[in-house]
Amino acid sequence: MNMPVRIRHDSSLSAGRALCAAVLACCCLLMAGCSSSDEELIEKQASVVTDPVSFSVRGISGELSSNVLNTLNALPPISKKRVFVFGRELREKTEQALRAFGYYHPKIEIKLPDRKNDQARTVELEIDAGKPLFIRYCTVLVLGEGSRYKIFHELPERSGLRSYSRLNHGAYEDLKKELQDTALSMGFFDAKMVSARILVHQAQNMADVELIYDTGRRYQFGAIRPYDQNTEKLLKPAAGLMIIDEGRPYSAALLNEYIASLNKTNYYRSVDIVPQVKDAVDYKVPIDARLERKSNNLMRLGAGFSTDEGPRVLFEWDKPLLNESGHSLSTQAQISQLTQDAQIVYKIPRRDPNLDYYYINVAQTHTDFNDTLSDRSHLSFHYVANRTGVWRRDYSLRAEYEDYEQGSEVGYAWNLMPALMLSRRESSGGFDPKRGYSINFEVLGASSAISDYTFARAMGTFRGVISPTANTRLVMRLQQGALIGPAAQAVPPSLRFFAGGDQSIRGYGYMDEAPRNSGGLKGGRYLTTGSLEYQFPCGIANSRLALFVDAGMATDSYSDYQDDLLFGPGFGYRYVSPYGTVRVDLGFGVDKDPTDVRLHFAFGPEF
Repeated sequence: MNMPVRIRHDSSLSAGRALCAAVLACCCLLMAGCSSSDEELIEKQASVVTDPVSFSVRGISGELSSNVLNTLNALPPISKKRVFVFGRELREKTEQALRAFGYYHPKIEIKLPDRKNDQARTVELEIDAGKPLFIRYCTVLVLGEGSRYKIFHELPERSGLRSYSRLNHGAYEDLKKELQDTALSMGFFDAKMVSARILVHQAQNMADVELIYDTGRRYQFGAIRPYDQNTEKLLKPAAGLMIIDEGRPYSAALLNEYIASLNKTNYYRSVDIVPQVKDAVDYKVPIDARLERKSNNLMRLGAGFSTDEGPRVLFEWDKPLLNESGHSLSTQAQISQLTQDAQIVYKIPRRDPNLDYYYINVAQTHTDFNDTLSDRSHLSFHYVANRTGVWRRDYSLRAEYEDYEQGSEVGYAWNLMPALMLSRRESSGGFDPKRGYSINFEVLGASSAISDYTFARAMGTFRGVISPTANTRLVMRLQQGALIGPAAQAVPPSLRFFAGGDQSIRGYGYMDEAPRNSGGLKGGRYLTTGSLEYQFPCGIANSRLALFVDAGMATDSYSDYQDDLLFGPGFGYRYVSPYGTVRVDLGFGVDKDPTDVRLHFAFGPEF
């Protein structure tokens, strides 16, 4: 500690006394500069330590032992030759680590390593933690408007701090932080800690905890302040997303949800929404908004390869924001050796451009592979509703004309089909989730009163992933499809069922397994496939090996399942990249004679 020294200038002060005072001042300054703590000594030697000691703890276990070791290991390296200098420091640090869990009366014996043994570098601590302190009175009060909210009563209950429980300083500090963080996230910007103290009565082995937190008044959302006229115009297409209306109680979660929904519209290149608490008037926080729209024309050209369809080229042209009503237009063309597909989608928001909208789909598809030759024209009107519940609901009316040759069949078909598609997806997040599932179900049908055929078609798909351990995964897939009605066996090929391929039964050709007629593949009325895959680490970073078995069939009757059921076991390799999972599989078609061996390659998420 630097000591202030005042030298008095007085004509009566002799030269000798002045010299003595100056010498005394210098000595005090030198002593203050040389009085280093043990921590400073440790820091000074840390960079030159060649024989650092380690620590071992006995007598305690669990979180208590871990906290002591973590505290000691956080110190800069200590040389074995000088560790005896830091005995007091090691004892104090150990006591602090024990007090954090309420142990105020420990007995600590420190055994230093043998100086004569060059290999001995472990400082051993024998610890008797003693009896812990218990909380006698635990008082946690929330004052102000926040006392009306359930969350401020749940936080103390979840903290574990209560009368007659062991004192835990970590839980005490966590509760203080959670109270403050929750208050700020809910708009209690004037919140303050009135009292926060722990009164320790060591003689009685008791402690009193007192936390009094005043949240004050909750702020509200104020007016949206557009950065410029361009931002004001760009807010109009997303007016249905507004959930931070002026006067609504402030919530950081609600604000983040609004920002996320704006980004999801695909209208904007950048979204900058910032609350200005410093400008609040009458407890209303104005919100500054700055939006930049995406380009009027977005084009993408891509190329790829899959073992199902071979090489393919993709072209997309999007116009993400056509007008202030939020209409958008997207076109896509995909060309491969087997199929050529072009489609246009025009989207019209109703209330919510993300969850409540209409769209029109126009498509033309040419298919030429296996025993199928088809030209299909498609026009559909859709309404997507997802504002309530957890299911995405897509209601549509589809008109299709298909001119086809399927094996020995030649024909054409016109069908007007009402349809419903339900979908749901949940996961732990990312390209490689530890757990999750997706469900898709579609049902459609037609009547000969306005179409060429009377039938109903249903198709359901379930995909799931779980992680039995931290490094292993189980991936599952189930598919079930059915065609019923008087004309179930006469519908065009695009509505029939075929099995085989990457997403069906590996080990068999893409859509190459189905009932046949004299001209080749005919397609089936029913489809049932399933897959179970086990993935495990292989010692290479971001990689896993996989063992799988696929099974299923496309059939006209389940009574023939013994002849139609196919199995496709195999193994594969998975590489998890930042952009998706690369999957390489070798599948064996064991029901072929001879057994067929096929290589499958895919890139993308599991589901």
